[in-house]
Amino acid sequence: MEKIATAISHSNHWQSRLFLSAGSLMAFNTAMLWLRHLSDYKISIIWAAIPAILAFSCAVFGLFKLYNQASLGAPFIAKVGAGAALLSLGSLGCAAGWIFFLFSFGQGMPTPPPQGFLLLIGLFMIAMVVAFSCMALSFFSQEGQKKIAWLLSLPVAMWLLMIVVSLQQGMAVGLSLDFYTNAVIAAAFMGLGASFKSRVVQG
Repeated sequence: MEKIATAISHSNHWQSRLFLSAGSLMAFNTAMLWLRHLSDYKISIIWAAIPAILAFSCAVFGLFKLYNQASLGAPFIAKVGAGAALLSLGSLGCAAGWIFFLFSFGQGMPTPPPQGFLLLIGLFMIAMVVAFSCMALSFFSQEGQKKIAWLLSLPVAMWLLMIVVSLQQGMAVGLSLDFYTNAVIAAAFMGLGASFKSRVVQG
């Protein structure tokens, strides 16, 4: 029992670090998006893209660290969530590589972005929706885990909003909501990090 408690405490420690990092980076991303907008888009999008990529990477690794706890409630759903998280990480990596290539060997990201890039971002968002939804459902099925489940559900609501708007008005319009949705996602990530940090302190 002592070994199990130690393992859970260690897991909570890393989950706290990963989600607090994700939240901080996403908050920085939101600030850069607004600064870029207020500067009449004279600031390169790369300054907003880099913290967003790092934030989502931290969040995905945070989901991987959640897998063992999530599987206690709904093993199959947790596996689906982990698989979706892996897909989101792959699509995010491809998008990051695309951005790096455009800014290193091209003239930066064109406006509007290429359709292929937008589709890649769409795949990433769908995969993240599935990953976070599955993890949230797994935690909803466990006693005393409702707070974590609701915090995991908050980013899902934001991504679903962006997807719905994208389907109705186009991907570019849906992605433009990130001025607002990313702030909410940042708060959710910070909330998750703080929740796991409190568990480490209590443990």
